[in-house]
Amino acid sequence: MRILVAEDDPIFADNLTILIDELNYQLIGVVDNSEEFLRTYLATQPDLVLLDIHIRGVMDGIQIAEKINATENPTPVIFITALQDYATFERAKKANPFAYITKPFDEATLQRSIELALYKYANLTADSRHFEGWKNDILVRNSFFIKINQKIYKVELSEIAYLEVNEKYTKFVTAQAHYQVKMSLNQIIEKLPPSDFIRIHRNYIINANFIKQIDLQSNELNILNQTIPLGKQYRSLLLNRVNLI
Repeated sequence: MRILVAEDDPIFADNLTILIDELNYQLIGVVDNSEEFLRTYLATQPDLVLLDIHIRGVMDGIQIAEKINATENPTPVIFITALQDYATFERAKKANPFAYITKPFDEATLQRSIELALYKYANLTADSRHFEGWKNDILVRNSFFIKINQKIYKVELSEIAYLEVNEKYTKFVTAQAHYQVKMSLNQIIEKLPPSDFIRIHRNYIINANFIKQIDLQSNELNILNQTIPLGKQYRSLLLNRVNLI
């Protein structure tokens, strides 16, 4: 998960860098003024923002958050501040942050705040009838955020070659790695773009862009040099979808 930080206190910025590294997140950068921060935000499109409320520049952190919220795909914002007065909190609350941390804080507090932010974000972006956000370890935003133990992995939808179900668990397979989450295939398929993903077996969903070969005699597919079974009831659906000549 890619994090961008706005912090103008060099000592605290260094401490925050260490905490983010210990939590195994990717730090895009630490910016100490509002103008540069907004330029960096728009250029990098981070997955999460940590904003110091009192920061150098023409805007403070609350005003920056309002700018972020006005973008097409706003990123979750966590406020970090040494200010503990009620007036500041009331202003910050109106900017709809996903969490609010007062300095100083430790690694555990930061971790819990990040999980809370992503949990709230999941509930905003998902269909609550079929999707329970962080409870099921997954979040959709043109990608999946997958929580495994104390690490959060971002997996772009375009990188997923296929998904395989094993009882109550589903495995996401990419060319570089695989991740297992406790969700059914039926829950996940509703979150995948039908233009690319198709179910070809009761235990498999595949990304059609990764198909290397279809063996119609043995009813098998080759994806990432792996043999994937093609269920008979799904065969005609697949052949109707591919550009067969």
